Amino acid sequence: MKVTAFIRKTAAKNNITDQARVYFRVRDIGGVDIKAASELSINPNHWSPERQGYKPRVALVSEEKKMNFDKDVQQITHLITKEYHRGVDGSWLKGLIEEYHHPGINARGGNKADEYLLSYQIRKYVEETPLADESRKHHLDNLNKVLRYERFRHEVLHQRGFHLCIDTVTADDIRDFKLWMQEEHRYVDIYPVFYRNEVRRNVGQKRSENSMSGSLYRIRTVIKWCVKRRLTRNNPFDQYQIARPMYGDPFYLTLEERDKVYYADLSGMGATYPVYRDIFMFQCLIGCRVSDLNRLTKANIVDGFVEYIPQKTKMEHANTVRVPLNQKALDILERYKDLENALLPRFSHFGYNKKIKEILKYVGIDRTVIVLDPKTRVDVAKPLYEVASTHTARKTFIGNLYRQVKDPNLIASMSGHSEGSRAFARYRKIDDEMKRELVNLLD
Repeated sequence: MKVTAFIRKTAAKNNITDQARVYFRVRDIGGVDIKAASELSINPNHWSPERQGYKPRVALVSEEKKMNFDKDVQQITHLITKEYHRGVDGSWLKGLIEEYHHPGINARGGNKADEYLLSYQIRKYVEETPLADESRKHHLDNLNKVLRYERFRHEVLHQRGFHLCIDTVTADDIRDFKLWMQEEHRYVDIYPVFYRNEVRRNVGQKRSENSMSGSLYRIRTVIKWCVKRRLTRNNPFDQYQIARPMYGDPFYLTLEERDKVYYADLSGMGATYPVYRDIFMFQCLIGCRVSDLNRLTKANIVDGFVEYIPQKTKMEHANTVRVPLNQKALDILERYKDLENALLPRFSHFGYNKKIKEILKYVGIDRTVIVLDPKTRVDVAKPLYEVASTHTARKTFIGNLYRQVKDPNLIASMSGHSEGSRAFARYRKIDDEMKRELVNLLD
């Protein structure tokens, strides 16, 4: 009995994009000659019939990809040789190869279909896993990226039928997906027909390293979920290290700067600006995330405290955050007491960010701060108003509290940070004023 791997397709000499499916053939005495396709594919110009794998010294293909491909061919050949017995037919061979690619397929009813697509499993993960609204939104955005990437490979690179599958996705595939995310903002102009139905703001901006790492972390979460459910044994992240997100030191408004904004006369800016200033100041005074701020109602005020369950961490621990309202916060709420249910006027996230920058610039909050450019990861100096956002309010609350009270547990109980949060740990950087106070103790 002899097992042979082969392909049925050729390609022009300089063609490096076409892919050919790898077939396996079993021949034995008595006229046995059966064939079945695998899920392995290779560019025809890279295939060596003698080696039954990659030709030596193939350029533009990583050593890891070549090694994994050749290993798969060898393992399928060995599996067929081991399991072969007289009387088998093409259906047996097809089933055996499918079992190699999708362990346990027969135990799952043999229903292959879309079950092995990464996109399908991302949908299932979102449907079956309790997620906070923001996390759900990020996973669905990731799903759109994966589907668009597959369509890009299919339509633009002419790799017909390309999909990311949980059983076959490799570290090289993850690297290529990240490169595509990195370059997609350029592709929008290079391939306008492909992107004609896409919202430009979703695809036309250069992504930061932190953003791409977040996307890969979410894919890794889904892959691990599939492994845990025994849908696959394949985890490409065993051979791929996701770049750790990098953040600059938190910057925030000092109490003096905050009060300068609180008491500023904004009548010259227009009717909506004092309202946005009140929203921003109230957030500075209670420290919640913007997603929680926009949900607060009068029912969240209990005995002089604002009470809420942070949406971001409610699936990890549904702890109620209680923050006492000082006089400034109470005065702001008094101005909106006639609202039927909402605590403050409702707002759009994008509009709120824009108004914060304009208000701080108008008031003169232009102190230079050092921030990490999310795209270049280089420290740059900018005026505070230019980089301020809704999160500046949260950082203002936490940063100023931390300067007064060095008890992280007490502060975290009012900020809603989860235990061991790396985001919260960044506030523990001791500033220069605190250093001077400590050194003066030695006098």
